[in-house]
Amino acid sequence: MKKIQLLTSEYKGLECVDVWNKSGIETIFLDDWRTVDKTIPVLCAADLLKSHVRFWLNSNQLAIYAGRGYAGNHLYKHRLFHRASVNGWANIKLNSIPHNRWESMNLPRHPWKVKEVKNVLIAPSKMTSRVWTPDLDWRWAESMIEKFPGANVKIRAKPGKAGLRYETLWQDFDWADLVVSQSSAITVEAFWYGKKVISTQPCITWAAGLQHLEDWQNPNEPALREAWHEHLAWSQFTVNEWHTGEAFTLIEKYIGPIELYQSNQTFNLNV
Repeated sequence: MKKIQLLTSEYKGLECVDVWNKSGIETIFLDDWRTVDKTIPVLCAADLLKSHVRFWLNSNQLAIYAGRGYAGNHLYKHRLFHRASVNGWANIKLNSIPHNRWESMNLPRHPWKVKEVKNVLIAPSKMTSRVWTPDLDWRWAESMIEKFPGANVKIRAKPGKAGLRYETLWQDFDWADLVVSQSSAITVEAFWYGKKVISTQPCITWAAGLQHLEDWQNPNEPALREAWHEHLAWSQFTVNEWHTGEAFTLIEKYIGPIELYQSNQTFNLNV
């Protein structure tokens, strides 16, 4: 990748930009996101509440959407990992792996823990539910309850503070056999933890095999889950890898040139 577009409001003045320039990546600043060049990738925060993110997803803009890491940040007092999704909301295609990267995650590989689906945890996002399901917004979670007849169903409200989130997260995972959400990090964490997940919107867990609501009672481990661990490792990178620009190199080692990568995702989000 030789060029990348950045929003002035997000990246102006950051030290990492100078490092990227010195490494041979030309950075182009956008004061107005409407002036974006369709042929050059843009790097921006993965925030569905931003109208420009929804517009770029709708229009298939070349982009790297960066946000909080999917898994592992709970081990540290700061965010060590930041995720990257390319030309779509999540990396949903399992690719050939250039080399093993899992050790850099400093995470164990949990065994599959589901023998029967009796307990279902529904985990809505107060912020993005109204984007994915504008006709239901936060009521999406309530609308899901009836889809699991005979199961014990609980709705998990996401705490406002990250620290509070982890106080009950692992207890909820231990209780649940199935975790259902809308393209949330919670399904990634639950899947890594060894639990069945269903994401109704694009999620990197799809790379291990798309799970459908109609098949919610199937307790079997997806055949590609073991390989999926490496997919996770190639979808999130350390703060230092982002700072030095190595993250861009790793992304393209895994998926190929960003300009040519097709995420196979289409969107019709309200802007």
